[in-house]
Amino acid sequence: MNFATLETRLQSQKIPLAICLPEDPETVLAAREATDLGYVDCLFVGREAPMRELLHRVTPGFTPRLVPVQSEEEAAARAVELVRTGAARALMKGSVSTPVLLKAILHKETGIRQGNVLSHVLVYEWQGSFRLLTDGGMIPHPTLEEKHDILVNAVGFARRLGIARPKVAVLSAVETVSFKMPSSVDAAVLARMGERGQFKDCLVDGPLALDNAVCEESAHHKGLHGEVPGHADILVVPDIDTGNVLGKSILYFGGLPAGGVVLGATVPVIMLSRSDDRQTRLNSIKLGLAGWG
Repeated sequence: MNFATLETRLQSQKIPLAICLPEDPETVLAAREATDLGYVDCLFVGREAPMRELLHRVTPGFTPRLVPVQSEEEAAARAVELVRTGAARALMKGSVSTPVLLKAILHKETGIRQGNVLSHVLVYEWQGSFRLLTDGGMIPHPTLEEKHDILVNAVGFARRLGIARPKVAVLSAVETVSFKMPSSVDAAVLARMGERGQFKDCLVDGPLALDNAVCEESAHHKGLHGEVPGHADILVVPDIDTGNVLGKSILYFGGLPAGGVVLGATVPVIMLSRSDDRQTRLNSIKLGLAGWG
């Protein structure tokens, strides 16, 4: 599957999308375009006056349903409530601050947390198919246990994107275990867990350097064989720095089609960046709707 086929799948129904505090032009424009493409019905959760002013100024004629609130905190709580009760089936961040929205998502009684951790995944197209990179946006220095949960989140999402048995490469700078390089030790543990069937419906290998995770020839030069080396669907990075730099390299140097969402809630959470271009925003929205089309 790729973004074109995902969009085709989404055309089968309009999915209600709750947008938390849509009080900036970029968010409103993205919502309008996704609506025009036919796969969302938007619910704008925010302060009524700024929303109406933006709609009139930026997207005249666009009439999403408005859910008025008085504050940023109320907007986050209300948007999460809409998802929890089924009134919305997807959630997107607008101008609300990330900590406020995450607090509402993680609330023990009224939140929508599902997994053990929230993790970011960048989905990009490589050779015509989806590939996933995680986590470059949520957990700065994940423990081994958190890497396990990041991997589980990504595998579940990959399956929603049509990858029946994802191949997971746990990255390090080397493909052999070095006690001086903790990321290689963590990768080896996760790979061993995969061999023993502790991850469902996926193949896990590591430690793998980036080249031998995505290039079969490079893997064979290093004496690496098997189903994962050279063919990874999911790249699990050692830390947020690696994920952030690699993700932005994919976008800015590689120019590959991509989008990102946060996993670990009952629905993927769409978090657009102001630096995202038009297509990346739309791709992220499509990913946030994955599984409903």
